[in-house]
Amino acid sequence: MRIKFGTSGWRAIISDDFTFKNVRIVSQAISEYLKKNNGRSVIVARDTRFMTEFYARLVAEVLTANGIKVLMPENPTPTPVVSFSIRQHKLSGGINITASHNPPEYCGIKFNPADGSPAPPEVTQQIESIIATTDENKISTMSLVEANNKDLFEIFDPKPDYFSALSKVINFEIIKKAKPRVIIDLMYGTAIGYLDDLCSKVCHEIEIFHNYRDPYFGGGRPEPDEERLSLLANRVKSKNWDVVLAVDGDADRFGIVDDEGRYIKPNEVIALLAHHLYKNKGMKGPVARTVATSHALDEVAKAFGGNVVETPVGFKFLASVLLNEKAVIAGEESGGLSIANHVPEKDGILACLLILEMISYEQKPLSQIRKDFNQRYGNFFNTRVDLKLSNDEEKKALFEKFETIEKYLTDLKVISKDRVDGLRYFFDKSSSWLLIRSSGTEPVIRVYFEARDEVTYQKLNMLVRKISR
Repeated sequence: MRIKFGTSGWRAIISDDFTFKNVRIVSQAISEYLKKNNGRSVIVARDTRFMTEFYARLVAEVLTANGIKVLMPENPTPTPVVSFSIRQHKLSGGINITASHNPPEYCGIKFNPADGSPAPPEVTQQIESIIATTDENKISTMSLVEANNKDLFEIFDPKPDYFSALSKVINFEIIKKAKPRVIIDLMYGTAIGYLDDLCSKVCHEIEIFHNYRDPYFGGGRPEPDEERLSLLANRVKSKNWDVVLAVDGDADRFGIVDDEGRYIKPNEVIALLAHHLYKNKGMKGPVARTVATSHALDEVAKAFGGNVVETPVGFKFLASVLLNEKAVIAGEESGGLSIANHVPEKDGILACLLILEMISYEQKPLSQIRKDFNQRYGNFFNTRVDLKLSNDEEKKALFEKFETIEKYLTDLKVISKDRVDGLRYFFDKSSSWLLIRSSGTEPVIRVYFEARDEVTYQKLNMLVRKISR
């Protein structure tokens, strides 16, 4: 098989392609990449999936045999904490054994280089090239007892320093004064002991769900989307809670439900928080989003004199804007964001805390904050449609149909198109657009579209249905 890194690492099905043999090969390739770039030390962490402690140990055994020191957290660790630890301890990189929000049969390996960002294409391509020439029979390992004796292995706790760093970008005191009542869904994942601990210190009352390890994630995928949060949405409304905060399996994505039990799409969350950071915290600078993310963020930036930087899909592209241009906020439609002076990696824990901070500054229910936003900036109707296709031929056929989109149009006219990432069209009505692209982490084609009025939005919705039949 060909081991390929997608938009966020390598992911595969456990016991099918994600095997001890392939984990050793990937570990050796990362070791070779690090040695070529004078790498000396890394953090190796894991999520709560099946067997991850064994995979993490194997990765550490290969790295230490290559003379690379490994720092390993004792407990499952969020991806943003891995990113933070790389920068805090000036490490050469970090590896997290995780498949993020993928179904429980998947596992994966995320690699972050020395700047803490998700590995960009030029790095993953080098690792893939090394993988292709790696002889599994020549891979050495070192027991962690021996590695410890040689000062090549160390157990450490990244939590205190990460908490301290959050206190520099989140106003915990104003949250304490607001006394929010919060429901938290940890999705059986790595935010256990992180998001719940932080909220218990600053919230008036909390109710916690799924705060134990379950490699099956309750029988679904650990993704904090509208479907997964529907039961808690009913609870927040009936029990007068202020908000539901949720994160995915490795805590890099967020999910939010307001006080009226309404799920808030990540597109809207990113725009709301941009407004909060500009207005309430006086931050200045550009914002960044991917091509698949709502243009609501553009309107907020324009109102505060900020520029918009657009990137291909994948937080690795947004990370460079955070690092080089100090973006006030960088976000993507799939539920990832970070802010200036924090990690150049998606941080679902940070996103949840920013929601609490925004509510506390505004001294209004989240539902009212949303209404005020719409009154100021107008409406943005958007969605993503995931089309599961069986093979490459079906994918090619679908793309070809979208490439001739004009013959399916009736009331809309294409005014421009581009291929920044996938195929994107802009239409003549309601600032509407449509994007089609292949997922970098799952075997699906994704179609995104947005309009400023519901009539045009429904036309786009019918258009997608017609083409994808």
